[in-house]
Parts: sequence; C-alpha cells; structure tokens
Amino acid sequence: MNQQLRQCGVCAACMLRRLSLHAAGYDEPSDRYVWEDLGAKDFRSGASNQFSTHSRIEGSEEPLVIEASSFVNLSASGFADRILEAVPMEVLMPSPVVRELKQSIKLGYNDALALLPLLEHEVVASIDVPNQAQANYFQLVSGSSLTSVGDGEAATLAISETLKCWAVIDERKTQLIGASRFPNLKFASTVDLISHSSAVGALSDRELTSALLAALEVAHMHVEDRHLAWVAQTLGLDLLASRTTLPSSFRERANVICPK
Repeated sequence: MNQQLRQCGVCAACMLRRLSLHAAGYDEPSDRYVWEDLGAKDFRSGASNQFSTHSRIEGSEEPLVIEASSFVNLSASGFADRILEAVPMEVLMPSPVVRELKQSIKLGYNDALALLPLLEHEVVASIDVPNQAQANYFQLVSGSSLTSVGDGEAATLAISETLKCWAVIDERKTQLIGASRFPNLKFASTVDLISHSSAVGALSDRELTSALLAALEVAHMHVEDRHLAWVAQTLGLDLLASRTTLPSSFRERANVICPK
C-alpha cells in the first residue's frame, strides 16, 4: 500500500470499508468517505473533492482581493512577498484594509511593515471601494453585530462581488455573512494561496514547512477541512505530534483525518 495510505489510518480504514461494502453489493453515498476512487493508487487521485489537496484558485485568472486576516497570516509565514509574487493573478487590497494594517503599527503589530514594500513594488495594489459597490459596502457595515462586519471586511466583500474577484478571507463569520448576501461570491483562504502550485514551486520544502508552521503558530491561521490532509502531510505527522505550540483545534482535527 502507498506510503501515504500507511500514514493515514482513516484513509486506509475508509477504503477497506468501501471495498467490503462494494463486495457485498451495497453502495453508500460517496460523500460519506474521504476515499472516493477505489481504483486510485494514491491519496491525491483517490480522495474525494472535499478533501482535495489542490488550491481552490488553481487555474483561475480572476484577481484576488485580500482582507486583513489573510494578510496577517501571510505576513506571519515570513514569505508573503514570495507567495504573492508567485501567484499568477492580480492581488488587490481594499484601502480600508491598508489603513487598518497601518494603524495597527501603533498597537505593536508589524504586519504593515511587510505590506509597504509590496505596495511600493506593485505586488499588491490598493483599491478604493468603487461607486457601484458602495451600497453593498454600507449595508455590510450597518446592522447588528451578528449581521454586520468591519470596514475592511465589508470593503473586501463588496469589491469582490462587484468586480467578480476572489474574496480572500479566513474569518468564518465574514465568510458566512458574505455567502448569505452574495451566493455567487467565490471565497479563498490563506491556505489556497500557499498551496497554489506556483507558490509551492517558489518555496523549497523547508521554506514551505516553515511558512505553514509560522502561520499556524504565530497567527493561528484557520485551516479548512478540505485542506487539513494537505497541510498535515506537508508538515509531516511526526512534526504534528511534537509541536505542542500548534493550535489545539488544528492538531485535533488533523489527527482525526490522518492519525499517526
């Protein structure tokens, strides 16, 4: 059996259960399983789409609109410049997000220090909220705390919806509010950027591991379920077990999908 399958007990158990039921003439819905293709020889080709190791933005040409939480994760990785230079799409940041990051310097946060050279060298372009997006923007910042978001988040959602861009947001509340208002809006996460083939190709294996570790340990980057297996296997299961500084929620979920 492939080395990746030996490492991932859940995948192996899932495959064996499917084979047993298939032999008995009974097919369960495929969305119950991590392992989808019974004839596949490795995790990448056999895993169901919801556990795909591919970046959601792979092959896309639409611009990326980055919100503060995702840039903080990239900044913490130590490779924000290399990652954003590598992805083959235009990278935009709403002017309210730029202001928010610059103002955070007074509070002791230095993420804007990583942003300034990216703006200067036009790796990232600041963008104001267009006139046609203003109505959506003001609706998003109005209302109760349960249905509204901050200036930077609202600008990211409104710009992405109006210009048909990817909204790069890691905050789950913002994603939920955005999805409820704009059903066709496409969301991406920090891990979608880091796992893009161009970004992976721009980093060595050691740098990629370092980037993921720093984003997780310093910024407590959220990892969606669809990326758990890729992140866990990229870091290595031995490292997951030994790094107690990793967020406990990430370690617990990763160990369920790929226990040692």
